[in-house]
Amino acid sequence: MPDPQTFPAGARDPRHALADADGRLVRTVDAMSPDEWRAPSLLPGWSRTHVVAHVVLNAEALAGVLDAAARGEQAAMYPSQERRDGDIEALAAATPQELRDRLLASTTAFADALAAVSDEGWRGTFDRTPGARPRPLVDVPDMRWREVELHHLDLGLGATPEGWPADFAAALVGAMVARGPSTTPLRVHATDLDRTWESAPGATTTVRGTAADLGWWLSGRRPVPGAGTGPTSDDGVLPRIEEL
Repeated sequence: MPDPQTFPAGARDPRHALADADGRLVRTVDAMSPDEWRAPSLLPGWSRTHVVAHVVLNAEALAGVLDAAARGEQAAMYPSQERRDGDIEALAAATPQELRDRLLASTTAFADALAAVSDEGWRGTFDRTPGARPRPLVDVPDMRWREVELHHLDLGLGATPEGWPADFAAALVGAMVARGPSTTPLRVHATDLDRTWESAPGATTTVRGTAADLGWWLSGRRPVPGAGTGPTSDDGVLPRIEEL
């Protein structure tokens, strides 16, 4: 396994945080009624079954990447974007019990795959789809952590960014700023951490808020009903963010 210092600054080793995040997600899924399963999520065009299906398939895809790494091989997460989208639609048609069982199985499969990668294996890369820009394998645990925490809130069942662990919120902001989520340079300041990030030199406007609110906004999400007021900017206009 990789040294914890290889993970993003501000984040604890996400391998240990995942168990807590997975547990909270599973408890929310277990509590959903049949009507709640089919109801719209916070993501446009997706029901809650779509969200759970995506979380399942993401775990399976990343487990496949890690399984290949453990064998000294390289594998893409998905054969293509079209295949990924089609698989989500197909799995979203399953029954709630089938989806819950698949969620538990995929969580276990990912944890097992994570444990099987040697220190040497973490030095490789992988593609999201064949031919895409390679990503470091060491990013995988943190990627999965983001998927679980973000999509838990996307279910729209009461969880809010304020409930995130503080280290996750900080790590999310750092990751989202690094990906360049806006066409203009961004400077964001977490008021609860007194910490600032810049996406590129030359930022003229600062967006302020708690790390949790900034992370949610930077992922391209709409405000969560019943959550905080959200971030604010110096000029009163929040830059447009691409959805993660």
